[in-house]
Amino acid sequence: MNVSQACNFSCIYCYANKGTYTLEKPKLMDRETMRKAIDFLFDKAPYGVSIVFFGGEPLLNFPVIKEGVLYAEQKAKESRKPVFFSVTTNGYLLTPEVVDFLLSHPFNIIVSVDGPREIHDHNRPFVDGSPTYNVVANNLKYLIREAKKRGKLEKIILRATVLPEQLNRVHEIYHHLKTEFGVLNANVEMATLPTNVITKEHMDTYLEQLRKIAVEELDTFKELQTIVHTGLRQTILDIYQGKVRKYHCGAGRRGVAIDVDGNIYPCHRFVSMENFKLSHVDNFEWEHLKRFEPQKYNFSNHEPCKSCWLRFYCHNFCFYENTIYTEKSFIPPALKCYYAKESFKISLWLYARLWDEYGDEFERFLENSTPTPSLDPENTPEIKSETITTTTLHGGGATGGLPKTEEVEI
Repeated sequence: MNVSQACNFSCIYCYANKGTYTLEKPKLMDRETMRKAIDFLFDKAPYGVSIVFFGGEPLLNFPVIKEGVLYAEQKAKESRKPVFFSVTTNGYLLTPEVVDFLLSHPFNIIVSVDGPREIHDHNRPFVDGSPTYNVVANNLKYLIREAKKRGKLEKIILRATVLPEQLNRVHEIYHHLKTEFGVLNANVEMATLPTNVITKEHMDTYLEQLRKIAVEELDTFKELQTIVHTGLRQTILDIYQGKVRKYHCGAGRRGVAIDVDGNIYPCHRFVSMENFKLSHVDNFEWEHLKRFEPQKYNFSNHEPCKSCWLRFYCHNFCFYENTIYTEKSFIPPALKCYYAKESFKISLWLYARLWDEYGDEFERFLENSTPTPSLDPENTPEIKSETITTTTLHGGGATGGLPKTEEVEI
């Protein structure tokens, strides 16, 4: 849910026009639209609901988030459908009041931090150009202290976004997030830039940094009893659980995005793109989802995907990025395919080494990380495949998009 198409930062890689998307002026979602969006979601989701507050910076509209959470929890109680929340924020407005509220409700809290001070301040300045790292770091450390007290440290996720010239520092950035803040979930991703400026040399640099991260994960597993890098961990768990993907992406299938005015899009990346508008919360019909034509493509009906050995475990297919880079939503850029395959091999290496070195301890980690049976409509015969289980209310992190780990299964 786009509770905010406004931002207090001016990140240099922002794909959403400084958080406003295509709006001429910044705008916040009002209470009426928020309630309609939540009503829409509970009406369409048969068993469970996940709401992501995104943007822009969502905490600029904290009063509406707060009211929306309480309203959704009341709807959950009345409908007997569980509800979970997530917020992606730049961290500048994580005041004690906000932290207390988020930790008092079933939230995942994703904070964008681009690493050490000089990198972060270069990438993510305040709207007036002033530095932001000190405020964000102090707020984040407070959030983490409070999360530890409440046994909710696993609910905190840090995400860094890097530019091509920073790729040789990816391991350093990751190590900073992991050690400076003591989190259990962190990731470093390349920014989605308006033109395809990433070369194979850039990608090879990124992969070499990922190998260093994998080595560090091997070295710290005994102490932490977890894999902190969310990308490596997700791939390893997918392999262990035998979890394969039936479709490229849940955009417009398992979830939608709702902008500040109540317009519905396939996902947060397509917000404001007129050609991808599906409907409005006031007049949605199931047929409207078919307006997102890319969903007719799956791993088995088009090239290069149907001939790819990684097709069922690929985490690097994105309809939006394909549209930007190849002008065809179902054709991924070759470098993304190259990265997907090589990063998967790194995950396999780490999987094997952890088995060899930690045996029973690693198996316990895998078993404890296995989720309870999913109510995913794609795997539950009695539920229609088009059932929506997730929505995004935008505000707070228009960078490289949502972390891959945010595809919550209820």
